[in-house]
Amino acid sequence: MSRRALALVVLMLSVAWAAPAAAHEERPAQFPDGTGHRPHFLGWDNTRQRVVCHGDSAAAVAALPAGAAKQRSERLLRACRFHSIQDAVTSIRHRRTSIYVLPGVYHESKYADAKRSYYCSHLKTESTSPLLSSEYIGSISSPDPGAEKEAAASGETNPIALSYADQRTCAHNLNLIALFGDRTPNDDSIRCNSRFCGTQLIGTGAKPTDVIVDNRFTKLNAIRADRMGGFYLSNMTFQQSEFNSIYVMETDGFVLDRVVARGNDEYGVLAFASDHGLIQDSEAYYNGDSGFYPGSGSDLNADNPDFKATRYAIEIRGNSSHHNTLGYSGTAGNSIWAHDNQFFDNATGIATDSLFPGHPGLPQDHARWSHNDIHSNNSNWYARFVDTGVCAEPMEDRDYLHGTVCPVVPTPVGTGVLIAGGNFDSTDHNWIYDNWRYGTMQFWVPAVLRDDYDPSHLYDTSNDNHTFENQMGIDPHGAERPNGMDHWWDDQGTGNCWEDNHYGSAGQTDNFTVDPASCADGGSVFLPGAAVKDAGFLSCSQYDRNDPTWNHPAGCTWFDDPARPGARPADRPDSSAVLVAPLALTGAALALGIGVVRRRWTRAA
Repeated sequence: MSRRALALVVLMLSVAWAAPAAAHEERPAQFPDGTGHRPHFLGWDNTRQRVVCHGDSAAAVAALPAGAAKQRSERLLRACRFHSIQDAVTSIRHRRTSIYVLPGVYHESKYADAKRSYYCSHLKTESTSPLLSSEYIGSISSPDPGAEKEAAASGETNPIALSYADQRTCAHNLNLIALFGDRTPNDDSIRCNSRFCGTQLIGTGAKPTDVIVDNRFTKLNAIRADRMGGFYLSNMTFQQSEFNSIYVMETDGFVLDRVVARGNDEYGVLAFASDHGLIQDSEAYYNGDSGFYPGSGSDLNADNPDFKATRYAIEIRGNSSHHNTLGYSGTAGNSIWAHDNQFFDNATGIATDSLFPGHPGLPQDHARWSHNDIHSNNSNWYARFVDTGVCAEPMEDRDYLHGTVCPVVPTPVGTGVLIAGGNFDSTDHNWIYDNWRYGTMQFWVPAVLRDDYDPSHLYDTSNDNHTFENQMGIDPHGAERPNGMDHWWDDQGTGNCWEDNHYGSAGQTDNFTVDPASCADGGSVFLPGAAVKDAGFLSCSQYDRNDPTWNHPAGCTWFDDPARPGARPADRPDSSAVLVAPLALTGAALALGIGVVRRRWTRAA
C-alpha cells in the first residue's frame, strides 16, 4: 500500500472515532502514590462501630434462615442507632470504623430529596474550585437535560464534572451515599488523611441481596468512595443508577467483596485511577455499559519493557458478570489481573482499549486475564431494546431490574475478548467458547484518537500481546462449543503471538494474513498498511442510542445477530465480511465521518 493510501486509512479511522464518547463528565484524575495497602475485614465486633437498620429490618432479620447471619443480625439489631447509611458515615469520629447495615431496602430519601444550598445549586457560576471545560473526561453535561434546562431558568446549574473540593462540599449533588477521604483538597496530595480512612460498610445478611441500596435513579451514583484509602465494602446490593452503582475514585487500597451491582444505565462497579484494589466474589448484571470497569488502573508498568508485569494495581477474582453490554471493560485498564471469573451472556465478555482521550495511563498496558470462563457472549441488546424503542423510554420506565439492557457504547455482539489498542496484555489459560462472532479480537488504535499527535506514537498500540494456553471452542467439561472465529486480528503491531492454545476438532480458525512467529521468537512483525481491515467497522463507532439515525449505523454489522457456528469451518461466519475494500470506500467513509463529527458538534453547541 502506498503512503498516501495508508494516510487516508489513518485519517478515516481518526475522523470516524473522533466523535465524543458517550460517557459522563469527570474531573481529571491522577494516580495514587502507591504507598497504600489492601485492607482486611475488621470482623463483626469492631469497637469502633455504627449500626444501621430500616423500618422493615426486624421482620427481615426474623425471616433469615437459622445460622450465623441471623445470630449476628439479631445481636446488632439491639444496637441500632441509625436509620440512614449516610448519617452513620457522617457520624464517624475515628478511622477504621465499621458500619454494619442490617437487612432491608434503603432509599436514603433524606439525601435523595435534599434541597441544595445556594452554592451547590450554582456551581457553574459560584464555584471557588471550578474545572475548565477542557479538563473534563467525558462529554455529557447533565444526567437529565430536561431538568437542567428547567433549573437553568431559575439560575441553577447542575454540572457533572466537579473538582474534588466541590464534590466534597456538595456531596449529594451527584451521589446518594458519599465518602471522601482527603480533608485537604487544596494541597498537592490525594492521600486519605481524614477520620473516614479505613471505613468498612458491611451488610449483615446471609447474602448480598438481603441489604439493598436502591438509588431509584435519583442520583448519578449510588455510592461514591473518593480518595478513600482502606475502604472495604461487603455483602450489599446497589442498584438503579444512571452512572455507577459503586464508584471508587483515586483510592489507594480498597476491597469490594460479595457485592451485587445491577440494573444501571451505565456501570455496575467502576474503579478509576486507583491502586491496591480487590474486587472479589461479586456479581454484576443488567448494566448498559460494563458489569466491572477497572479504568485507568494505576499505571505501575508504564515504563516496563517486559511482558511480565512488575505488580498489578487491581485484582478481580471469583466474580460473575453476565447480561451486560460488556462483562468487563476498561479504557486504560492498566495493571489489572482478572482471574477465575465468569463472563457470559453479555454482548462482549471482556474489552480493554486506548480509544478515549483524557484517561490517565494511555495507551493501555499490562492487563492479564487468566483462568476465566468466557462464553456465550451473544446477547444482542441493540436489536432487542434499542431498535425496538425501549431505550428511548424514560429511564425509570425501562424496567432495568427485569432484564432490560440499553447499550451505551458500541461493541461487537458475540465476542469473547476484545483488545482495542492494548499493549503487553496476556490472555491465557481461559475457557473461551460459544462466542458466535469471535473468540478473541484485537485491533490497532491510532494515537491521534487520544489527542496524541506525536508522529512517533502513531503505531504505539496493539503490540506485545500474548494469547496462549487457552481452551478455544471447548467448555470446561470437554464438550465442543465453537466460536464463530477463534481469533480476529487486523495484522497490526509487533510482538503479538497466539500459541499453545487448544482447539476443537475443526482446528484453529482465524483471519491472519501472515501467521505471526512464536512468542519466544518475537511474535508478529510490523506490516505497513495492514490495519485496512479496521475500515470494515468504521460506521459502528458512530453509534448513539439516543439518535434514530445513528442507533444502528448503516453498514455496521456489530449489532447484527451473529450466526450460530457449527463444528465445521464451512459453517462459520465469512471473515471476508470485515475485509472490505477500504480504498474504494475511502471517499464515502471519510465524508460520512466528517459529516457525523460536524453534526455532533453542531448539536452540542
